[in-house]
Amino acid sequence: MTAQDVALVLMHALYDAADDDSATGGPDTPRKIYPVVATVTADGYHRLTDEEAGDYAEAVVAERMQQPDGPEAPLRPAAP
Repeated sequence: MTAQDVALVLMHALYDAADDDSATGGPDTPRKIYPVVATVTADGYHRLTDEEAGDYAEAVVAERMQQPDGPEAPLRPAAP
């Protein structure tokens, strides 16, 4: 997975967690309050800017307006 894919999956997971548990805060797009998102790779630590995290959050919220349960994760075949 790319770092961008991971950030998108993370934002979907946070959206679901906030939906299931009132104590978990999700992205607050009207007030532009977004989760802190960072990646750690062989190149080091990189924190996304609030604008970058907001782009992912707003994309997820817009997608959930069309598909409320979110995307389905493909299952991988079991290893032999």
